[in-house]
Amino acid sequence: MKDYEIKISEKMKKDNLSEDFIADFLLKVNQVREGETGIAVWEEVGDLDPKKDEVSWEEVRSSNTDSKEDLGKLVVVKLNGGLGTSMGLSKAKSLIPIKEGRSFLNIIANQVLYLRKKYSVDIPLLLMDSFNTQKDSQEELKSTGLTQKIPTSFLQHRVPRLLKDSLEPISCKDPKDDWCPPGHGDIYFTLIETGILDQLLDAGFEVAFLSNGDNLGATVDPAMVSYFLKEKLDFAMEMTPKTLADKKGGDIYRKIREGKFLHFELLETAQVPDENMHEFTGMGKFRTFSTNNLWINLKSLKKRWNEGKFQLSLIVNPKSVEGKEVLQLETAMGSAVGNFSNFRGVIIPRDRFAPVKKTEDYLVRRSDAYELNEDFSLTMSKTRKKLGLGEPVISLDDDFYKKIGDFEKRFPLTPSLFACESLEVKGEWIFDLEVSFKGKVVLENHSGSPIKISSLDKIVFENETISK
Repeated sequence: MKDYEIKISEKMKKDNLSEDFIADFLLKVNQVREGETGIAVWEEVGDLDPKKDEVSWEEVRSSNTDSKEDLGKLVVVKLNGGLGTSMGLSKAKSLIPIKEGRSFLNIIANQVLYLRKKYSVDIPLLLMDSFNTQKDSQEELKSTGLTQKIPTSFLQHRVPRLLKDSLEPISCKDPKDDWCPPGHGDIYFTLIETGILDQLLDAGFEVAFLSNGDNLGATVDPAMVSYFLKEKLDFAMEMTPKTLADKKGGDIYRKIREGKFLHFELLETAQVPDENMHEFTGMGKFRTFSTNNLWINLKSLKKRWNEGKFQLSLIVNPKSVEGKEVLQLETAMGSAVGNFSNFRGVIIPRDRFAPVKKTEDYLVRRSDAYELNEDFSLTMSKTRKKLGLGEPVISLDDDFYKKIGDFEKRFPLTPSLFACESLEVKGEWIFDLEVSFKGKVVLENHSGSPIKISSLDKIVFENETISK
């Protein structure tokens, strides 16, 4: 072993990581050593075939009926390792209240409990936690009354950050900064290593629905479970049409080399060449984007893994830590599509994609633009749909609203957004009155002091710019 391999191995062993996981990580490190950047070869990025590779949500729902037998083969898995640090959080993002005083995790648990009661089927809920989220999240889950035989949580691994020049593990003042998550592609290795995959298969579960814990639109539809099983699919990705609010989000493509189709692949933002970024973020070549709502056949996963051919494309993420250039080696769970030929992209309505990545998203989901339904799904409000409006485009001044604590101080009351197309807030405004924004509204504060919205002596703002 080379020096950097020895240092990485020793560090990971001290963290009680398994020999198999260490060996897998070292393979990735050596890929980087040999020149792998994770950047896609743009000439190999081919289009999906709409007739063969895609199916509409409407077709799935119209051609399949609810089946208790099929639902009995389903397990729901949520990614719950994120702390929401970009929003200034120091605990799991899934624990903050989002609707009717309920947290993300409370709503997710109730989505599963609703299905269990309606269909008399014990659908398990599993959380992929990190060391930072597991304890608090398990307490929140217990408070909902959700119980099951299958473990409700399994821990995501962590891997060393590597110095860019030497590929040796970094050593920081705070030991926690030595480590980073390996990306949500780690979910497969962890399910297998913990024995949970075998436990699920032995109990008769065949299909897993995987999604992000901050996307409350990602609910189980029995018709999709039946469709997946009837078509004998190995892997399905839910994709939704792009809007002006969408700049990021991966895309599935056909990898083509010398005119020959090799396999499907997931293209993430970090893998796009700089000169092609405009094409990736535009609405031409890529009409849809991945919601990270995945359906996977557990038997197919186990078979592929046992064959020793299971691979995920590498993402090399450059960062700066304590003034040093480091690399984070990650994988995305959607890139598992490259291991299966029996794939389908499911074109879904926007309602099934309602994530919260920023305080702008948080404001929209908390407002009357979205509603919590009887089955605990969070969808765009019926009133907004009748108006023919899509996702509101919200822009809040980072200096005053980026962190959740600052956001809460300035939004003691949530404005009505059901008829809002776009809202841009510049400078510091205090939303101390229940107001309504309709159409396109811009609020500009150039005074240098906070302005209370109540000082404007009006409660409805419609297609206007207010500058103070």
